[in-house]
Amino acid sequence: MSKTYDALFTPFTIGKLQIKNRVVMGPMGGTRLIENSKFMQKAANYLMDCAKGGAGLIITGVTYVQDTKGYNTPLWKDADIFVPNARKVTDAIHGENCRIFLQLGSGRGRTLVSDGNLPGPEGPTIFENALIAPSELPNVWKPEVMHRAMTIDEIHTLVDNFGKSAKMAQEAGFDGVEIHAIHEGYLLDQFTVACTNHRTDEYGGSLENRMRLPREIIEAVRRECGPDFPVMVRYSVTSKMKGFNSGALPGEPYTEFGRSLEESPKVARMLQEMGYDALDADNGSYDSWYWAHPPVYMPKACNLPEVSYIKHFVDIPVLCGGRVGYPDVALSIVEKGQADAIVAARPFLSDPDWVRKMEQGRAEDIRPCISCHNACLSRRYGEPLRCAVNATAMMGGTNDLKPGEGNKKVLIIGGGIGGMEAARVCALRGYHPILLERSGQLGGVFRAAAAPRSKDVNRDLIRWYERQMEQLGVEVRLHTEGTSSIALAEQPDVIIIATGGHPIAPKLPGIPGNNVMQAADFLLNPQLEHQRYVVVGAGLTGCELSYELGEQGKQVTLLEMQPDYLTGFPELFSANVTMLRDLLAYHKVDVRTSTKLVEVREGAVVIEQDGVRSELPADMVILSIGFTSRPEGAAKYEGIAPVWVVGDAAHVSNVKGPIWGAYEVANKI
Repeated sequence: MSKTYDALFTPFTIGKLQIKNRVVMGPMGGTRLIENSKFMQKAANYLMDCAKGGAGLIITGVTYVQDTKGYNTPLWKDADIFVPNARKVTDAIHGENCRIFLQLGSGRGRTLVSDGNLPGPEGPTIFENALIAPSELPNVWKPEVMHRAMTIDEIHTLVDNFGKSAKMAQEAGFDGVEIHAIHEGYLLDQFTVACTNHRTDEYGGSLENRMRLPREIIEAVRRECGPDFPVMVRYSVTSKMKGFNSGALPGEPYTEFGRSLEESPKVARMLQEMGYDALDADNGSYDSWYWAHPPVYMPKACNLPEVSYIKHFVDIPVLCGGRVGYPDVALSIVEKGQADAIVAARPFLSDPDWVRKMEQGRAEDIRPCISCHNACLSRRYGEPLRCAVNATAMMGGTNDLKPGEGNKKVLIIGGGIGGMEAARVCALRGYHPILLERSGQLGGVFRAAAAPRSKDVNRDLIRWYERQMEQLGVEVRLHTEGTSSIALAEQPDVIIIATGGHPIAPKLPGIPGNNVMQAADFLLNPQLEHQRYVVVGAGLTGCELSYELGEQGKQVTLLEMQPDYLTGFPELFSANVTMLRDLLAYHKVDVRTSTKLVEVREGAVVIEQDGVRSELPADMVILSIGFTSRPEGAAKYEGIAPVWVVGDAAHVSNVKGPIWGAYEVANKI
């Protein structure tokens, strides 16, 4: 029998505003409604879809209130564009009995992303006016670039802009605003934390002075919007900083460089006294980015200990974010009173209807967020927000399912993620997919990706796909390898090849050997009786495997031929990379760059670094060099039916490659 989630579907209030349930859709950069004087209709459509999907409250992506000379036009300059268009959105969302807040931001300060445009030897750029901070501070991304201290006049202008922008939000029908942010190390947070505020005027020094700016902001909003207009603030309970550009891992002993857990209750009480109506809380800063944007290596509800602690010191609602968008996790938090509501963003990308499915007792039908960041946060600035496991997310209807053309029979070779996605889409379009898988279970190489302890959400995704195959009545044939004779017998209208890639094995002495395994094979059948491991290849899989071995107390050496590791992967989000590097160091993995494997021997390997060869002890060698595509498998089906090749069989990629590619092909055949 399906579990009930009744506790999540009780109302709560922010100020005098009642919210119908305890699930809040959190802000994401791609969900702001206006950018550079252009109303973002795709974002508007997506927010309306999430309201239909059951969210109690929606918070938009941050909208800036100040001019940064080309980086973003401030909201108050775009009233004629914003108010009438946003009014249509708020009206539609209210029609779903959902509430919506506009998130207002002061700017980035030292967290300004360079995107190649920070000043260099050539002089300033359009970003010059954005290079501000409370004090002179180094940029997070380019520490050689210094941000100047804001003047008193600039601070006063910023405060006024918050008031004007909040009034616009009220006129556009928003139910409230969220101030972004005493959170994540953005400009406003930099004012409130001693390590980044070295001012000696009324905005620096004591905690009261450092909190003067958020006090003046709420006063400005109240003057413009009245006492009953809800104002929430995004709040980092602790900074999780060991220093600039240095974060603390979960459980790691450290001395807090930023906002400490000892100071945080005072700050929270001050925010309540100022008149803020709720705290949207988590942890972290750009120096410890993996707390605010937790990768899959972070535990679920990673910020809950600090958020639930701070709740004891205030009377206003406290909301918790950070890998909480899973039904059982969310339910537990609210049932135990650890937070008044949960704030989830990425789960709405993977399944905009996930709240409604919980309410209907269909939690097993929720397509899970796998915390991969492969399309939501790894995207380059200017690229659209999307989701690796949901090819339709944020596409504004342009990628929706098309009605099928007749009752086509589609033969799909390979039952991995790509093959199952192709079968799912074909079935939804009214076609008859036949899915062939040579092994005894579905999932393909993604089963190896789902094997590590931290990848339970990957296992959830496999289970979701298996359920889809069952619910949609897909004809699945296990222990069946695709052959031309089967294709000739079935006479399909279309053939889709989704057989995956082939692991790379270097041609070196000792390979293959009894003490050599491919990473995927090791993940599926770990040989943990050994003590000394050499992992060859410091890409994503090699690093993940190495830190998990190190975590289990194994002696691990990680070899990488390039001068650095975890580089050259533009789709790897910075927070994931930083956390993996920190995990490798914390678990004492010996990472050797500019080093190549020369030979595998019994109990040892020969390596070469800077032209010098040496021997390393090794009980087990794990190859994690990558995969090659194998589109040649399509040739044997030529002349039987049109053939399409998807996933790693066509082009090796992360999880979004097979899913997006299979969706695209299955939606157009």
